[in-house]
Parts: sequence; C-alpha cells; structure tokens
Amino acid sequence: MLRAENLTKRFGSLDVVSNASFAVRAGAVTGFLGPNGAGKTTTLRLFLELIHPTSGSALVDGRPLHEWPAPGRKVGAVLDGHCAHPGRRAIDSVRWAARLAGAGADAEELLGRVGLAEAAGRRTGAFSRGMLQRLALAIALAGDPEIVILDEPMNGLDAEGIAWIKTVLRDLRDEGRTVFIASRLLAELEDLVDDLVVIAQGNVVGSGSAGAFVDRFQPQAVSVLSDQPQALGIAVSRAGGQILDTNGQRVLISGLTSTQLDEIARDAGIALFGVTEESGPRSALSPDLSPAVGPDLSPDLSPDLSPDLSPDLSPDLSPDLSPAVGPDAHPPIADVAGIVGEVC
Repeated sequence: MLRAENLTKRFGSLDVVSNASFAVRAGAVTGFLGPNGAGKTTTLRLFLELIHPTSGSALVDGRPLHEWPAPGRKVGAVLDGHCAHPGRRAIDSVRWAARLAGAGADAEELLGRVGLAEAAGRRTGAFSRGMLQRLALAIALAGDPEIVILDEPMNGLDAEGIAWIKTVLRDLRDEGRTVFIASRLLAELEDLVDDLVVIAQGNVVGSGSAGAFVDRFQPQAVSVLSDQPQALGIAVSRAGGQILDTNGQRVLISGLTSTQLDEIARDAGIALFGVTEESGPRSALSPDLSPAVGPDLSPDLSPDLSPDLSPDLSPDLSPDLSPAVGPDAHPPIADVAGIVGEVC
C-alpha cells in the first residue's frame, strides 16, 4: 500500500505538493485525478524517491522505498513513455529492466502480454507513441512488482489501445497487485478504477470510492443524436440504461455515462452524431454552487478507504478538509468543481 502523510514538496517559493495525505489500498486500482500542473507527477516522483520531500513522507508498505531490499521488485513504475534508448531493441530494454530489478522475467512473454511480440527485435526509436506506451508497461512489469505506478499511460493510445490497457490493468489487480494510475481525464478512469484520489493546485481535495464519486458527479442524462434511435434504445436497455425520451433522431438517456454510450454504440455498430451531457449533478460542481458538494459528500466517498486509513487520514472529504490538506490550504472540496470541469 502507498501512503502519503503531510507530504510537501517546495521548489523555491512554490509548493508543488502541499501537505498531502492519502492512502492507496492494496490490491486495488486507484486513480490519481487532477489537471495538468496539479502535482500528480511530482507526487509519484516522491514515492519513487526520484526527488525528496520538503516535509512529510511518502511510504511504500510503511517505509521509504529505498529501505526495501529489492525496490524494483516492490514497485514497478514508468512516468514517461520514452523510457528506452531509441537505438536498443525492445526485448533488450525489457531484459535490462528485469536485470536492474533483480528479477528473472521472461522478456518475450512480457512483450507478448503488452502486444509487442512481433516488434520484440525492433529498435524502439522507430516505435509510435502508442507502442512506446506498451513498452513502458512491459518495463514497469519487468521486476514482477507488487505495486505498479503509471503516469498518463493512455496517452498516445487509440480507442482499441485504451480498451486493451484497461484490461491489462484489471488483470494486474486480479493477480493481487496494487495499481496507482495518474490521469487528467475522469473519462479514462471512471470504468477502470476502484478508488480515486483527487488533487488540485498541489492539495489533495478528495479521496475514496470511485463509484461513489462518479455516481455523485455524472450527468443525470445524456442526449444522443443517431440515425438508428430504435436500435440504440435496445442496446442502451440491454446495458442497463434508461430511455427518458425520443424525439426523432435525438434520444435522452439516463444511467450511463457518455463514455459508456460511445462504447455501447461502437459495439452495436451504431453511429452517434452528437453526445451532449444534460444538466445534472455536474452543474453542482460550479464554484457558485459549492454547497452542493459540502458535508453530505464525505459519507459517500470515505468508507471504502476507511479500513486502511489511520484516523488522521480518513477524513479527506470532511466538510472543512483541514485534516487532509492543512489549515492554510486554499482549495476546499468545492474546488473538485474546477478539477472535474477541467479534466472531463
């Protein structure tokens, strides 16, 4: 499990990460959500000890990463898709990563797992961005780690590649591994992660069950334009959605997100010409409606992490948020508004 305790990183006069406290459950996929510049990558680098905190701690199963006898067997991580020498073959890059981690991983098997079996002998300088992302995942797994940390791993992947990597990450969870994945897009995470940690301007402003978070802030309805409204209605009903209204080619749907509807339509061979989120709980995230995400948010999001959190970390979503982000932190929980508005 990963745990940040009052974690702060200051560069000059700027607090890039400020008094952050949260925990990542063992055996779960946890999303680390925030806009560009929120402090996500800096936090991951602190866990990996690529940089050192100004104050506080970033612990891996209760201790700093360097205190583990074989850190590369404990945590596998890639923070940049360009993680291999361009003149080196893919298979050699994975072999070197395994050797550095002190593991005897089968490089060919790992490349096959990430869909690069046929490219194993190619030099990575000719790889596309999506292929480099696949290679990065293989390198992260080279040490057979208990914990996998990935920073924006879906960048550069097409729809098929995104679906593939989500399947791989779910498989890692099913194997008992812990996955911590950073992203600026809620749509990338909502059907993948078990838990969410939300960061803005260096402050952790919320953490807990991803399902509760998405249920709270997804739109009440999605308006879809299609030339096959009847076929779309059947597919939506089978997926558990509800048709609220049909007006010509426009269909109003509840119970499904726009991302889910895209996938449902694609699988059914139905073209969508427009997808619009209608007014709903997301509007409650606007700054002028901040009371809508006040005291009643914490009971929905905190329970899933409470068994693994010490008392001083569990109230991340309490009304005043002071235990989670410190008394001087400026973004209250209502600033999840700004995050969701930017990352969705």
